[in-house]
Amino acid sequence: MKNYFNKKYKENNAFNTSYINGDCIEVMATMVENSVNTIVTSPPYNLNKKYGKYNDNRPLDEWEALIDKVAVEAKRVLTHNGSFFLNVSPIPDKKTKEIIPLDAIAYFIFKRHGFYLRNSIVWHFNNMQNCTNRLSGRWESILWFVKDINNYVFNLDDIRIPFITKNDKRLVGKTGRNPTDTWSFDLPESDFWYFDRVNNMTKGKLGISEHPCIFPTPMIERIIKMSTNEGDVVLDPFLGSGTTLIAAQKLNRIGLGIELDEKFNEIIDKRILNESSPELF
Repeated sequence: MKNYFNKKYKENNAFNTSYINGDCIEVMATMVENSVNTIVTSPPYNLNKKYGKYNDNRPLDEWEALIDKVAVEAKRVLTHNGSFFLNVSPIPDKKTKEIIPLDAIAYFIFKRHGFYLRNSIVWHFNNMQNCTNRLSGRWESILWFVKDINNYVFNLDDIRIPFITKNDKRLVGKTGRNPTDTWSFDLPESDFWYFDRVNNMTKGKLGISEHPCIFPTPMIERIIKMSTNEGDVVLDPFLGSGTTLIAAQKLNRIGLGIELDEKFNEIIDKRILNESSPELF
């Protein structure tokens, strides 16, 4: 497989995936420009989660600076018709507990670097949060940015969902409807982007309890289907437990990842081996 990183990295030719340990800004700076079709990632939210080497408890302006640098390198490595999907969450201010809309902050950062927002997708999920002095949070944003507002990949037919109306002659020959920007996967007929977070019980079964935040694989599959074609390159600069690589391999894309902490390598390798095998799906 082609070397996309120009550095020492871990490659699995059997599964068409590669990942590298290092700072994502430094690694992306070594990558060839216009070499990645889609970037999909979820950076730490500054909630003091235990990510290992990464300090997830820092001033907001430092988080903004990180996202700014990611946007700069992403603009360079993405193809001219490429997309960037950024998953972020509203978070409470550490002192006042005011809710900070990270998606709004991220929008202006990416806009400053010439990106265009195509959708702000609402990912709805259930969790154990039960607030007593405000409404409990049950959603996060997935911001879909493109480099060129007039030229980007959008495979709507690959992600259509069943029609609600049955036996309507006007729908004969049509394959389904647009899932809109709020999806639910507990009800196949729903428009909501609903994917439950990977809970601790599931993490235990998969042997990946060490990572605090894990993408639901079907959600990443939908994103990859809609924004890339077979053989295209998908990058996750905050790879974590490796979900993006799993989804890319299942869909016959080239999966690339960058992960700061080597302690997650065993988890990533295990998941690529156990969850990417065609016979399991």
